[in-house]
Amino acid sequence: MKFIQVVEQSGDIEEARAEIEGYFESTGDDSKVKKLTLCTDRDAPGKILSIVEFESWDTASDNNDLEATQEGAAKEQATSAVTYRNLDAHHEWIR
Repeated sequence: MKFIQVVEQSGDIEEARAEIEGYFESTGDDSKVKKLTLCTDRDAPGKILSIVEFESWDTASDNNDLEATQEGAAKEQATSAVTYRNLDAHHEWIR
């Protein structure tokens, strides 16, 4: 079952983009992320949401064990309040 994690935090979108690009550079082929969409909330300036898609909860757990993932999460939590939503995708419609 596809697993989606939504990460919500406050900050600068360009800094978030640079951090994500650095993360993917450091993890290379080890990252288990299938898709990541970086968003801002139109109704809450400065609010950033990352929608991160994985093949399954198991692959997300494997990704969580990567050193770069642990370091990135610690840095995020040290600089702003971060909220994680862990979602099992039951159905998906693509048009």
